[in-house]
Amino acid sequence: MIYLLDLLGTFAFAVGGAYKAKSRKLNIFGVVFLGAITAVGGGTVRDLIIGRTPLFYLKDSNYLLICLLAGLAAYLLPNFFKKAYSIFRLTDSIGLAVFVIIGASVCQSYLFNGVAFPTLLSSLACVFLGMLTGFGGGVLRDAIMGDTPFALKSGSNYVSSAFFGASVYYFLMFFNNSVAVAVSIATTLILREIVSKYGIYKKSIVKKSA
Repeated sequence: MIYLLDLLGTFAFAVGGAYKAKSRKLNIFGVVFLGAITAVGGGTVRDLIIGRTPLFYLKDSNYLLICLLAGLAAYLLPNFFKKAYSIFRLTDSIGLAVFVIIGASVCQSYLFNGVAFPTLLSSLACVFLGMLTGFGGGVLRDAIMGDTPFALKSGSNYVSSAFFGASVYYFLMFFNNSVAVAVSIATTLILREIVSKYGIYKKSIVKKSA
């Protein structure tokens, strides 16, 4: 299930990055490239920091294939993604929820496999790398495009959602991994889609009152 959600999140992130590149009038190569950067950039930086090689998408080609398909779709069908923005924003939030779990889990298993309970070092490292996995690709994309990273802008709760999602997962995983995954995903989605003023819940309220 987590793997399938990971691929869904990869697709959503790649679409978001590619669509933004398309809106800046980049050619097809730039659109696909920035879509891929958005989708796998955070995980790439994470793996390079902890020395985990070969990189995950070099072991599983599905990630790069999805990035390619998502980039091409965003380039060739931009109007579709514009009309379906709220849906892809939701899948983006699902991607963030899954990515922070994977980032924290990879850090724990690769660097702190023998640690039975949280320590200060393992807590900081796993939560930080979980967050980085979640929003690092978007930061890289925006930096390449010369923009202020969206995740770091005032009013965005992208970083705080990643922080709480990664923290909840990390501390609960020592007791029950399935519960940790479920609570972490719920936490991230609630913050992104209900608490955030840009969430799908707020959009549905506006539509009903209109």
